[in-house]
Amino acid sequence: MRSVTSAPALLASLRFSLFTVCLLTGAATLHAQYGVSPSQTGMFFDDLRARAESREKTGGVRQGEGVYDFSQEGFAVGPDGLPLGPLQEASRQVIQGNTGTGNPIYSKRLSSDFTQYSGPYPATGDFFAPAYTSDPHLGGKRNLKLGPVNVGLGLTNSFEYTDNVNRSANDPKEEAIAGLYLNVSANYPISETNSLTLSTAIGFDHYFMHPELSPNGEEFALNVLPGTSISFDGKLGPVYYVLYDRMSVRPATQDAFDLNATEVFGVFQNDAGMGAAWAINSALNLSVNFMHSNAIALQDKDAKYDRNTDSIQASLAWSPSGTWTAGLEGSMTWIKYPEGYNNDGRLATAGVFFAMPVGNSTYFRVAGGIQSFEFDEPQVAKTTTSQSAYNDIVAEQENLIGEQTTLNAKVPASRTATESARLASLPGLIQEKESEIAALTGVNGTAAKETAALNQRTNDSSDLSDYYYNVTISNRLTSRISHALSFGHESALNTTSNFITADFVSYGVGIIAWRGSRLSLSGYYESAEESGKGEQRTGSLENGDLKSEQLKEDIDQWGLDAYLSHQLSPRLRGGIGYHFGASESSKPDRDYSQNSINLDLNYTVTSKLSVGLGYRFFMTEADDSLYEFDQNRFIMSANYNF
Repeated sequence: MRSVTSAPALLASLRFSLFTVCLLTGAATLHAQYGVSPSQTGMFFDDLRARAESREKTGGVRQGEGVYDFSQEGFAVGPDGLPLGPLQEASRQVIQGNTGTGNPIYSKRLSSDFTQYSGPYPATGDFFAPAYTSDPHLGGKRNLKLGPVNVGLGLTNSFEYTDNVNRSANDPKEEAIAGLYLNVSANYPISETNSLTLSTAIGFDHYFMHPELSPNGEEFALNVLPGTSISFDGKLGPVYYVLYDRMSVRPATQDAFDLNATEVFGVFQNDAGMGAAWAINSALNLSVNFMHSNAIALQDKDAKYDRNTDSIQASLAWSPSGTWTAGLEGSMTWIKYPEGYNNDGRLATAGVFFAMPVGNSTYFRVAGGIQSFEFDEPQVAKTTTSQSAYNDIVAEQENLIGEQTTLNAKVPASRTATESARLASLPGLIQEKESEIAALTGVNGTAAKETAALNQRTNDSSDLSDYYYNVTISNRLTSRISHALSFGHESALNTTSNFITADFVSYGVGIIAWRGSRLSLSGYYESAEESGKGEQRTGSLENGDLKSEQLKEDIDQWGLDAYLSHQLSPRLRGGIGYHFGASESSKPDRDYSQNSINLDLNYTVTSKLSVGLGYRFFMTEADDSLYEFDQNRFIMSANYNF
């Protein structure tokens, strides 16, 4: 189970919610992050095609003139000056229920996707821009011009006090954390067909009281928000292409309140690749993407999670009428784990998709196909042989002890010298067997070493052959009400086993109840099953249980989010949110529930400067009282748009 010292890494992850709670990013749109699941990979190509079309409509140069609507706390148009569609508008409203509660909820099915914040709700960040931004008023705008280069700069400063940074039930630690983040959105239009773009949100957190509890164990913790990228857009004839390099430095976790220390760790992620979209004709488009990724844990103790992947994906889209789109999609991924904790493997997907707007207010997308995962066999240590030898020695020793007892009972009180000599050999044999057992089970014994080596691997020999499907529907009921539904079944990489398979559904509705207000209600359910064996084989070695495989964990989790914000005055906006979540595990004493409440105030001092105040209260109740805790967090922030 999770040690309390692993919690600060998780807290740092939660702290990112500050930037979407105190200053909600109203420009949220339903874009894909490159992921390890078919739903995300398919939507990546939707992003890529949209990026190519946007360049055509704007003459190859991103205008970056997003119009911020203070009354709606969002952008009336996107960063390219184009109106938001029904899917984008719906997700913009719905997502507030998640970010507004101040609690990024983590999805088990996307636990191994380090390229973004893996929540149960649809992604809201463009692949080539930070998933979260610390300055919503920037929103893609360029506020400086340095020669031919358009530059947008925003600066965020935050200060947080928490009374339980380690989330401990019996030994809470107070902490004060100061953060400073720079947002950069720069575009260099080299020519009509070529441009260079930089987008990042990067900064440091300073831990004043307990620097050893920071994600990297140091006084200063570097954070580079997922989606940070430098990209080069170009065009060769009918082929649009983009060369990119994305990176992030952040804590990664499977679940916001998971009780397993192996699921919380800091990671550096770098993705380098090339995407291309070829307009074969007016109706047919072929898109291809290649990417090489490296994931490196920030601390040596977590090096077993290091991972290298090479992926190639392709999507053939047919849109004869310019409205609905149908096509084929597929991918191949080769994965390597340098430390051998997980197994190297090859992942393949192949399927079809269909997307169609229904009128001007509804968007529908469905995809389905097959997945095939093949992994190398785990490097099994010789522990089974050692266990067998141990059992044989114990059995022989017990026989010898039994013989000794029987013979002793036959010897009269006045033993003869002959009988004593005859019996003396048995204690010698027993002692010999005890020495053999010690050689196996001692600190430096054979079995002890083999057991330690074995426990450094997941020892999961599972492969996968399964179907997948995903459906997304969004609808703007009225000018004031939008809602979105997403559900599906798919498998993806896992951190503590070869893969994880999940059925999932999420739904949210955004309501503008009265002028200047926004109410978001959302909920999710996910049933996730890890690969691996359902039982552990254990022995009785003196140094601890001998494990032949990791015990998998199946999780059912669900939750509800609600957030209400209101424009109290032309410059002052307030918000209140609530989150409830529950998790039921197949492992004993691993069920828990969580409640959180938050309050926020944001004041726009000038068109360039805004300040915010926030309060968070978290409460977790668990089967094991050792992991129950309360936490209070007080937050101040200031954003300056140059």
